[in-house]
Amino acid sequence: MFIKTTYVAVVLLLLGFISLQAQERISHKTLPDTPISGDEAMDMRNIEVIQSSAPINFAPVNSGNFTWDIHDITDRATGYDLQSNSSTQQIWLDVNTPAYLHAIFTNSQEAISPWSDRTTLYFGSTNSGVDWFELGPVPNTSRCGYPAIYGDAAGSAIIMNHNAVFGPTRTTVMPDNSPFEYNFGNFDPGNVIGGEVIWPRFIVAQNGDYVFSSSISGGDSFYVNIFTPGTSTFRGYEAWDGNQAETYTFGISPSGKIGMAYLGQPNGTSHVNDGDVFLVESTDNGQSWTTPLKIYERDHSNYTTWGAIRGITVNYFGEEACILFETAWQDYVGGTYQQGNINELYFWSANINGGDPVVLIDTSWAHYNVGGGANDVYMGVCRPVLGRSEDGSVLFGVFSAASGEVWPDTLTEQSPYFDGYFSYSTDGGENWMEPEKFTPDSPRLDWRYPSIAPIIPLNSPDDDVYTVHIVVQGDTLPGSTVQVAAPMIVGVTARYYHFSTDITIVGVGDDGIVVNEFNLEQNYPNPFNPSTKIKYTLAERSNVTLKVYDVLGNKVAELVNTDQAAGSYNVNFDASNLASGLYIYTLNTGNFTSSKKMMLLK
Repeated sequence: MFIKTTYVAVVLLLLGFISLQAQERISHKTLPDTPISGDEAMDMRNIEVIQSSAPINFAPVNSGNFTWDIHDITDRATGYDLQSNSSTQQIWLDVNTPAYLHAIFTNSQEAISPWSDRTTLYFGSTNSGVDWFELGPVPNTSRCGYPAIYGDAAGSAIIMNHNAVFGPTRTTVMPDNSPFEYNFGNFDPGNVIGGEVIWPRFIVAQNGDYVFSSSISGGDSFYVNIFTPGTSTFRGYEAWDGNQAETYTFGISPSGKIGMAYLGQPNGTSHVNDGDVFLVESTDNGQSWTTPLKIYERDHSNYTTWGAIRGITVNYFGEEACILFETAWQDYVGGTYQQGNINELYFWSANINGGDPVVLIDTSWAHYNVGGGANDVYMGVCRPVLGRSEDGSVLFGVFSAASGEVWPDTLTEQSPYFDGYFSYSTDGGENWMEPEKFTPDSPRLDWRYPSIAPIIPLNSPDDDVYTVHIVVQGDTLPGSTVQVAAPMIVGVTARYYHFSTDITIVGVGDDGIVVNEFNLEQNYPNPFNPSTKIKYTLAERSNVTLKVYDVLGNKVAELVNTDQAAGSYNVNFDASNLASGLYIYTLNTGNFTSSKKMMLLK
């Protein structure tokens, strides 16, 4: 599971972690959960502006199991650095030509409001992201932003964003004529009564239609529509009882089943769906949907409680929908949340835990931000995005996590630096690789808004290798320029980067495992009472021992002592007969030895 453990934190867990959480809840700011459309007029007169920083060349990152290559997408920096209000949709890979990558970002060469040149920049690569070229802004006739990208069966990119090409700002649909031709059509779905629909998210259905959602800033619904490229017609917007600002997301299964996951919306004074998570599915290309299934329910008996917020993503393991979403401590009154407070990521699949969502990233990952120099609703662990293998046998996931470092130390109002993390699952989400940080530590950048290619094919029919592609924004200044307040500073300093790594998996479709390295994972749960599970992976057949020792070096248990084939193993350790305390478990395969600590609390 995605549970991070830190050896130096064991004492804190034992002596005061619960107390610390309670103190932080009280001391942290209560801030409005207000989405940003990009058209707000910010008062930036007292904000110090700095010049754009020079490009940075990064060496590959060795994250433990994988080596990540980093590629600059462009030398062009941006001052408008809030890419999304929720999980992003900024990279698409053509599974028929896997070396062809498409990416989009919001960009402005201005450092302060109103960012009058704000646009959507479109980039391409024909060699798996090693080199990128900028095709230009899309569309090139209007101020725009908050884009989403996907592609059609012919390999042409389709981009949606909100702009004012057709009058009042609203979602428009822009398909390219052919791969990288940069000859986009621009189609207007119109508006709805009550306001301008913006913030699009979409998927391309099996029949070629574009199924998409948009919402009104400050509205009480989001709206679903369908565009048929062959006739250039829209079905028309249909209102759904859900939240706004990209808190709706699409995924598609290998057979073409479409899933749409979304957050509930406050309903009058009852808040009956506020902070809940829903799933609907369609087997007819978005024409009809199943009855909404509530897969996560907030405690509606209290005004201040845990609830889903912002980041949400859906994809498929085979034909089973899988959802990853973030939760946080929130208040119904005024739609507020507590910045810097503890929060968690949940995973849901109907086949896991009896259909109840499970915590994959717990509160130990959420580093506190006492000051909060930018109200960007970027939680301690947040903005997850799921990808999958082409056949649906592997899930890939990325998310952001606060590093614990802030800038600058001399100010009361500080913003945290974030890092990007990656994991994968070959059994539908029941077990995940311990998340690995794929972003570099030096130089220190603020890594936010990760996107992973939604569908990833095998490199060739004869190999078991997947090349994972991620794009992410890296900024020398942490926090969002769009949401910053004095005494923080801003600048045209954020840039776009591409990360890639190769993952070798055997037995795809039958509990596939990574076999490029031996690995011993952290036990789960930890701390535990009285039993816990220890998972390890063997790259080749080996004579294996797995032993447990106390802190004095005395062996207290021998869990494995046998010859085992390459594969993934999960061993249960029952410590009913042992006293509370710190223990060490060691895996030895002859060529590989690894030890980790665990805490028994009775």
